[in-house]
Amino acid sequence: MRDSTVLSPLVVTAQPGLNRAAAGPAVLALAAVSAASVTALVNPFEHHLSPPCPFHALTGLWCPFCGGTRAVWALAHGDFRLMLHADALFPLIAAAAVWGWLAWLGRVTGWWRLPMPRGRATAVVAVGLLVAFTVVRNLAGFGLLAPPASS
Repeated sequence: MRDSTVLSPLVVTAQPGLNRAAAGPAVLALAAVSAASVTALVNPFEHHLSPPCPFHALTGLWCPFCGGTRAVWALAHGDFRLMLHADALFPLIAAAAVWGWLAWLGRVTGWWRLPMPRGRATAVVAVGLLVAFTVVRNLAGFGLLAPPASS
């Protein structure tokens, strides 16, 4: 009979190298959550949280990522209309980033495999979408696609 005064420790075993393999995705997730938390707490419509967009500073035109910080703030506050006004492409960019992160995590840990579009055709479509959005959001009459002003 086993001695009841001796408690055996809970032993958790992991695959060798699992912690090391997941370090990259974990660090990136921590950085993204930290940046989103700061953005959620500090209103980017009142305070500049990041340096100005170099493309906008040089050309006066809105790039596909202009308004992204304000979109994150609006999403964190549940204002989906403002999020889309800040950057209408933000949901697609965020979904692609999350998908890529999940694919990376699954690949390095061996937990799952998600299909990742690759190749020249994928790059051409992605760049074409970003360029088309940039052109349209800067056309007269499409002011709704320009990010709202910040102070």
